[in-house]
Amino acid sequence: MRTTLMWLLLLAPISVLGQERPEHGLSNSVVVFESVPETRQRLDRQAGSGAPEKSELSVQSYVDSQERISETFRRAIPDKLTESSREND
Repeated sequence: MRTTLMWLLLLAPISVLGQERPEHGLSNSVVVFESVPETRQRLDRQAGSGAPEKSELSVQSYVDSQERISETFRRAIPDKLTESSREND
């Protein structure tokens, strides 16, 4: 019994050496990076294309929209959704 145990103890490290070792880390799998989403690709293309020659909005439309947006931040938030936040409604 002792000789069998000794043989097993000697052969165990040898059998481990004969196994194929993983190429990357602890497993044989390699991390594969996902492709860039389509949205990110389009945004990158848009950023790389430079400034447009002409704005899609007129200057007056832009100014008006910014004024309307700033006005909404000046009004108080109503306590209930059914209440109006405007005083003259």
